[in-house]
Amino acid sequence: MEIKEKARTYANKLFPSILWIIESPYDYQYGKEIKLSNPNEVFPNVRLDIVFESFTHPQKTFLFELLDKRFDVFMNRKWYDFNSLTTRVFKENFKSMKIPEELEFLSSKEFLKATENIIEEKRNKIAEMYLQMRSELIDEVFADIEPSQDIEEPDDTNRLYNILDDVRRKDHSYLELYSIIKKETELDPVALQYLYKDIEIYAFSAKEMHEATFLPDEVDAALKKLRDNGKSTEDLIKEGYLRESLLIDKNKQKQPTYIIDYEKLLFPFEFYSIYDMLRIIKKELDKHQGATNSDATSKVNLDKLKVNLSVPQLAFLFKMINDLKPSIFNLKSEAELHRFISANFQTKSSDPEKGISENKLRILFNSPDPKAAEFWEKHIRTIQAEIKNLK
Repeated sequence: MEIKEKARTYANKLFPSILWIIESPYDYQYGKEIKLSNPNEVFPNVRLDIVFESFTHPQKTFLFELLDKRFDVFMNRKWYDFNSLTTRVFKENFKSMKIPEELEFLSSKEFLKATENIIEEKRNKIAEMYLQMRSELIDEVFADIEPSQDIEEPDDTNRLYNILDDVRRKDHSYLELYSIIKKETELDPVALQYLYKDIEIYAFSAKEMHEATFLPDEVDAALKKLRDNGKSTEDLIKEGYLRESLLIDKNKQKQPTYIIDYEKLLFPFEFYSIYDMLRIIKKELDKHQGATNSDATSKVNLDKLKVNLSVPQLAFLFKMINDLKPSIFNLKSEAELHRFISANFQTKSSDPEKGISENKLRILFNSPDPKAAEFWEKHIRTIQAEIKNLK
């Protein structure tokens, strides 16, 4: 499982979206017979899993940064958001609603205060357990790391990322963005290409981190809002909120599923200024087309390794290696591997200038091509036979 998904799974277990269930058929969780999670069971299990996973240092850092962000979200939520009935009480239209006789207890201040105390007590217990677990795990999980790399010592050495963080936080005019680019590159075509790549990497990593701060309930609510406004699944696919994928299960049957574009759904304008910077850089690079642009490109792009493989075959090879335990590659995320393949390999059919599509690699890692599996099955047998001969 990719570190982002692993971290999100831990966060969902440690910081539940529901802390109290009211014994009423109007309580969604009670009606569905959903049970509250028990932190006394959850925390020891998650703690053991983290300790025994062979995470790389960047993965460990990513994990704790995400958990800390989700912890902050958990602690900043209103108490009434942790129960489906009390959430309704504090909606603007609740007082004007005609509520059933069975729900009149929701109008009682005494009941709401007692429920608040129960929820806050549960939240405080989880907070105490998380802080204790985190303190202990920092020592255990980072035992192999030098003190200078301790997660609690923020790394402020990446000046460019600090600049890009500032661009995200504040509104910048096109002239201000252009001035930042000019100051960093002096509009040199080679420097512009490097800056473009650096911003792309920053955007990808920052989007993953920002995306992971949203709770599953918030994702469901955003999709429900679109559907309540009359959007069908086909509309959501057409407008880019969902992307259809075909996952092959163990029985080789194709089952439709959907991949959510979290950015478009939850934070469509968070990185708008960053994309403006990329557009400005692209325009500046376009001015250097022709001989100048060719010279600049040749300085930045190294010769790619040509392979007699299709893109699905190459993706399957790297996926098999990446899935080995303990991990072979020292990666912060799977996307880092996609970028490496795209930048350094040329297949029989890929465009030498554009390279292999990172998006296509992502899809092939998630849904491996069956023909590619058959291709490598034959060659792996050959490799096994050669190994036997060498023993």
